[in-house]
Amino acid sequence: MTTFENLTKSQKLRASLHRDVQAICKETCHNLGLDITKPSMEVIAELVYKKLSIYALDLEAFAKHAKRSTINSDDVLLLVRRNPSLKAHMSGLISNQPSTSKDKRRKTNVATNVKETPTSTKLKAGIESEKLDKEIVNKEKKDKEKEIENDLKMDNRIKDMSIDGTIDLTFD
Repeated sequence: MTTFENLTKSQKLRASLHRDVQAICKETCHNLGLDITKPSMEVIAELVYKKLSIYALDLEAFAKHAKRSTINSDDVLLLVRRNPSLKAHMSGLISNQPSTSKDKRRKTNVATNVKETPTSTKLKAGIESEKLDKEIVNKEKKDKEKEIENDLKMDNRIKDMSIDGTIDLTFD
């Protein structure tokens, strides 16, 4: 018998995925009062593995097309673009994350013909700062409202799923 340590990286990944899918299937079936056979769990695990392999290739292609060697959140959003509820959920998660990418564009100063006094410059900077603060607060409020709305939608979907007794295993 082969031990887990002697397996290749790909075999370890596949074995871990099978174990996790089996645990999810057992828990879901227990909660819904259903039975599931071992061969059906293996089929589900293989479908998940193949779908994740396709996703990985797509994510690599998106990053490569953008001339990047790292996959980022924009690539993930592009991947889930055909599933509106998943895209909304992912957008909500991404908007809550602090931005780690730095804006690489150089900011240029536009020369003006009007001479500004130091007082007027400070006044303009203060007004612009207040506007930015208000915009940030409004954006945070909208993001929080979206997050609450997405959570309610997800709760309703879970309730609908448990009422029907069916599980949607389609991959978009």
